[in-house]
Amino acid sequence: MTTYSPGDGKWILSPKATELRQLRDRWNDDQYEKQKQAIKNFLCAYFSTHGDCRNRQGNSIVPIMATPKGGKVLKMRWAFPGCGKSGGLRLVVVAYCDKRRVVIAEGVARRDSLPSEFISDAVSDL
Repeated sequence: MTTYSPGDGKWILSPKATELRQLRDRWNDDQYEKQKQAIKNFLCAYFSTHGDCRNRQGNSIVPIMATPKGGKVLKMRWAFPGCGKSGGLRLVVVAYCDKRRVVIAEGVARRDSLPSEFISDAVSDL
């Protein structure tokens, strides 16, 4: 089993992630960096346990499809301090495990589910 750590690969925020970028503007730099590092650590723990990205991790990470370029699309729920139980972020993540590359395709606040067309648009060229 391969162990992943945040420094091993490449982490990219998609230029199409406009909603996520607007959310980022609400945080100060320290808050943003702490959350970014925590998300990387959480995803690396998932990749280390489920390297093929085919398994759920409770309600936190759910694999939903693959991209034409070989990425695995994951829906991810991310709670952060002060957001409440149903708050937080809903992220669309594309993982290329063999290349150790992760693209955060988009993220939105406080949606219980992400419509399939929203996800398809977010990952259309990844």
